[in-house]
Amino acid sequence: MAKIIVADDDVAMVSVLSEVLKENHHQVLPAGTAERALELVKEHSPDLLLSDIEMPEGVASGLELLKQVREFNPSIPVVMITGQATKERAVQSLRGGAQDFIEKPFQVDELVKRVGNALFQQKAVHALEENAELKRQLQDKFRFENIIGKSAVMESVYRMIERVANTDSTVLILGESGTGKELVARALHYNSRRAAMPFVAVNCSALPEHLLESELFGHRKGAFTGAAFDKLGLFQHADGGTIFLDEIASMAPGLQTKLLRFLQDKELRRVGDTDTIKVDVRVLAATNEPLLQKIKEKGFREDLYYRISVIPISLPPLRERGEDLDLLVAHFAQFISQRQGRPTPRVTEDVVELFRVYRWPGNVRELQNAMERACALCDNNVIELRDLPERILDVVAHAHESPAGTAAESTGGSLSPQVASAAQWAKGFGQMSLKEFLHQQEVAYISQAIQANGGSKEKAAEALGISMATLYRKLAPNVSPRFQVAEPEPAPTA
Repeated sequence: MAKIIVADDDVAMVSVLSEVLKENHHQVLPAGTAERALELVKEHSPDLLLSDIEMPEGVASGLELLKQVREFNPSIPVVMITGQATKERAVQSLRGGAQDFIEKPFQVDELVKRVGNALFQQKAVHALEENAELKRQLQDKFRFENIIGKSAVMESVYRMIERVANTDSTVLILGESGTGKELVARALHYNSRRAAMPFVAVNCSALPEHLLESELFGHRKGAFTGAAFDKLGLFQHADGGTIFLDEIASMAPGLQTKLLRFLQDKELRRVGDTDTIKVDVRVLAATNEPLLQKIKEKGFREDLYYRISVIPISLPPLRERGEDLDLLVAHFAQFISQRQGRPTPRVTEDVVELFRVYRWPGNVRELQNAMERACALCDNNVIELRDLPERILDVVAHAHESPAGTAAESTGGSLSPQVASAAQWAKGFGQMSLKEFLHQQEVAYISQAIQANGGSKEKAAEALGISMATLYRKLAPNVSPRFQVAEPEPAPTA
């Protein structure tokens, strides 16, 4: 919605223009004189001034208003309204800095189009003129070097981003959930010639087919129930820039066909419209599903696949980026603590060791969430095992309670006995009494002694310096009742 000043001494014309602009969801500030219009400009800093050249008839006060507005704030776009007899003055207005002029009598659709163009052009000018520093900051923030990692697989990703960023080729980004597909898409955009223009991200799995079609392509008023006004689609919002279609594998077949036509012609047709609109936008797509398998199952169009995968970029899962884990942990510790206004915490070796063997099914996103929690909960600015999410401790604890082989399958490696024990303890931290905890440690130690002595309880008891009765009592209730030593019954009370 834009804030527009309408300046005209004809009350009926002001009323008509206001009604049309309000129907298109703009806020209108009416002015009956050039002097009043200038006052409103200074008070409200509008997005657009729409002014008649002659106020009153025969007096070119609109040109003087244009001059004064340009002197006050040259970034405010001005569109002049002119009659047939004042065409020369219309040319004067363009030379004086007006964005456009509309000739009377005009069609409503033409007026709406001219106003929309003026607003969009000014937005683009602002992006180019005022956002040079923002562009530099965005390029720095999303430059491919800042996608954390030094492993060979990530170096390959960096090289590909560098080579294709400044092209208009369609890129398909492949990878499991949480591997950073949108980060790569943003790096491609902000290192391209389109960096000053919009980057629009769309999750194709978040909306049903008819709503997603309306979001992407827009619709005309009355195209369907609830379409109370004309709507620009996200492809139009991204005009000149980049649109990122995440989870494209979930797109319905009918919408796939419409997307394919757009990619071929670079033209779109809004829902309920008969006209086509030319749009200049680069398309990036991403999926965590095997598209070739979906093609075999008739769930994805083969011709669309080849159209979107002109340049594929595959992102490796975190479990295949062992060299990058320490860098990522250090990065998130620093990034999260800075955001929270706290000093960067120290991460204990036990935590790092556990991180290295955990499989990270949620990839980098899961690691970031784990570090977010740990930074918030840690004491004395030190991240310990007990600060980690319970699901990670739970997986590790269960893995090391299971038979050999299961641990490696669940965690991707083996922990030292000390860290495994500490992880099991941290999982139950605050959930058991000290007596229960000490009992668990005794049982674990006795079990290790029995195992070290070939399963012989007698030899284990001798090595531990305790009697067989004490060994069985300490293992209770983990042994058969026939091995338990009966405790004397208490004396009856009166």
